[in-house]
Amino acid sequence: MVLNWLRDNCASFEPSRALAIRALRHLKKDDNIKLFSDDIMEMRTVEGYWYEALIYELLLETASNTSAIKKIVKKGADAPRRPVRIALGQNGMYYAEKGDIRVRGNGQDLAEVDLLLLDSNNKVSFTEIVTSPADLKDLEAEIHYKKKLFGYLFKQDTVEFSLFSAVDISNTQVVRRLCREEENAYVGTFSCEELKASIKTLRLASLSKTAVSNPKLISALSLRTRPFDYRQFHDQTLVRLLRSAERGATQSEVLADPGVSPLVKKVIFGALHPAAQKTLIHEYGLRVKSSVLDYSDLMRDYSKAVLAVDLPDLSPVIYLKPKKKRMYYKMVPERSGGFKFERITPGRVGFYLWLESAKPSVETDTMNLILDLCKVR
Repeated sequence: MVLNWLRDNCASFEPSRALAIRALRHLKKDDNIKLFSDDIMEMRTVEGYWYEALIYELLLETASNTSAIKKIVKKGADAPRRPVRIALGQNGMYYAEKGDIRVRGNGQDLAEVDLLLLDSNNKVSFTEIVTSPADLKDLEAEIHYKKKLFGYLFKQDTVEFSLFSAVDISNTQVVRRLCREEENAYVGTFSCEELKASIKTLRLASLSKTAVSNPKLISALSLRTRPFDYRQFHDQTLVRLLRSAERGATQSEVLADPGVSPLVKKVIFGALHPAAQKTLIHEYGLRVKSSVLDYSDLMRDYSKAVLAVDLPDLSPVIYLKPKKKRMYYKMVPERSGGFKFERITPGRVGFYLWLESAKPSVETDTMNLILDLCKVR
């Protein structure tokens, strides 16, 4: 069993200068030096990437002595140099720019995993790697979603999961709950400070980024997954949500509906017609940072407003497209009513393409039905 092997062989590894140096090959140019930057935010960001690469290198080194791990999916410097450009219609395994492993659904990133492993029975398991207790906020929900996603893609009834951490989070509620499930494992290691100590005096600016050749490595692009059409799952779920809203179903009834796919994370209903936008402003409200928008603001400064709903929490989202900008503003419900700005959805992500493809299709009545279903007023 992969999880037992990871527990027995990875938790007690000693900080190794050679391993720490090998992990550096996965960082971007000049990021090596940032490992010891005085800018704490900059240092922590690079440190997270480096620790992730360190665990990858650790498994490459130790897996050569076991049959428990048959293959390790390439990442970082070992991934293809030119990732496939994001486009609508892409479904399955892909690589992002830094060699990160992604699962795409119609071009949208559904999941990113830090490591993917294959055991001696060709069963896939995945690993998440954290360096801060703050990383736990959404971890549990993400793990359960990824288990469903990989279970579907690889036709597995159960999917094993391991969590590596450079900080002791073994007694947190999240980790305790995860470890109650026998197909999950927690592996605590030395801290990043201890692991970095061996390379503190090393000249880090000119280290090789060369990919390695290892018989245990396999490309994510070569993994055999079940063919799936995420757009079809999405559209079926959209129809079920509309029918539920029309008949006044409760939220619990909606989530219990077998026609609502557990793989669909967000439903995009479409762009709002002008009348629906006016109702959104007058009856609900939109606030971008400190500015409360009126209808003339919306018409003058924004070219599109798209209605979506996050699953499984049935939380509505409005995406506003500023004119002449390649981005959307994600607007989420306020406790006091209406919607407030949360963050920017940039033009470089696959979900942006979904929003761009959304046509004006949502009338006022439909918008009100959906927002009533989500209990927004």
